[in-house]
Amino acid sequence: MYVWMTIWTILLLTSGLAFLVVLVYVSFGVKAELRDTLNDLKADVDESRAHEEILDRPIE
Repeated sequence: MYVWMTIWTILLLTSGLAFLVVLVYVSFGVKAELRDTLNDLKADVDESRAHEEILDRPIE
């Protein structure tokens, strides 16, 4: 019985550690993707501010 408890405890700890590793890996990926998206958005806003005369024309 003691052997089975040890095996299950090791399995549980390994699974928990693997979950945390995957969680950290995904978090860093999401953070990088969000940073890239926000940089693209900032570049688009800067470009539109540089050409405000186009934005001020009425829509036909």
